[in-house]
Amino acid sequence: MSYREELSARYGWPLKIHSLGHDAYLVDLQLLTGGEVAAIYRFPGGDSVVFDDEIRASLPAEEGENHGTV
Repeated sequence: MSYREELSARYGWPLKIHSLGHDAYLVDLQLLTGGEVAAIYRFPGGDSVVFDDEIRASLPAEEGENHGTV
């Protein structure tokens, strides 16, 4: 299992999202205060932190509604 696949499995983040008109691919995580983490996705213009609510919004409705914790 690749590092990306481990992140996806551990945190429930999809390997690929479509946001801001572009496909983006999970590449890493960003440590936040309080022991929380956020996903880092690679967009055509570079890497960007994508927060859980943005991830859910980028999923098709049927996935976003029943996705559980991201």
